[in-house]
Amino acid sequence: MFGGGVYWPTQGVPKEKDVEIFFNLDKGITLVDVNQLFCPMYEIEILDETEKILKYTDIDGITRIYQKEEATMPTAIEWKIKDWKSWSKIKSEKLNNNDISCRFPKNWDIIVEEYRTRDYPLTLGGYPHGFFGTLSHIMGYENLFLAYYDTPDLIHNILNTFTELWINIWEEVIGQVEVDMVQFFEDVSMGTGSMISTTMFREFMLPYYKRITRFLNNKGINIIFVDTDGDCEMLIPLFLEGGVTGLYPMETSTGMDILAIRKNFRNFI
Repeated sequence: MFGGGVYWPTQGVPKEKDVEIFFNLDKGITLVDVNQLFCPMYEIEILDETEKILKYTDIDGITRIYQKEEATMPTAIEWKIKDWKSWSKIKSEKLNNNDISCRFPKNWDIIVEEYRTRDYPLTLGGYPHGFFGTLSHIMGYENLFLAYYDTPDLIHNILNTFTELWINIWEEVIGQVEVDMVQFFEDVSMGTGSMISTTMFREFMLPYYKRITRFLNNKGINIIFVDTDGDCEMLIPLFLEGGVTGLYPMETSTGMDILAIRKNFRNFI
């Protein structure tokens, strides 16, 4: 099913219902309709267009190129966050934690009523919200990897800002609606293993996972999933230590064996 748990409805990705209806399946996961990234969002701007490509700035401020013939996912080529100065500007203009009202749709009251009588699972988080995933999304992988070493204080400031923001937004949502689970988007692994070391995970991800999962557990939310591709086996103990209770997808092409994983880590759960 396209869309669903990590994309619909906040990322503009349609939720495919044909298979669900045809096979009379249970309804899939839906994200709470609330803005958890930049507010206000950036205006979409077309920068260049030919028969082959479309170059544009997206709602997250990222400049992307879309290859029309290939029709694959757009390639990010430029990001707004480059240093302390650019981050401070974005933080003050689009990440105001003192007023989160702009993050809720105008018909929020109607949406809340639907959620209260729903027959499908409801989740917070989703794409691109995570302690690696958000930073790689708004900074780019190479820039993030360099910043881990060159400006670690900047990385911690970004992580702390989003942690506080998400807790504030989720507190408001949970006060009005019963949420079933939270999903984090990371994509921190590739075919040959994790893109960061366990030491870096412990410094830049684990403290924030522990903080936010404590908050969620105290609110009665105990189903906490992480979406991360590739071979992530060496990170599983750290995700578990951080309070994560589920992990997907299990990519067999990278050597992930779901039965072996369950056997090896059953004592951690």
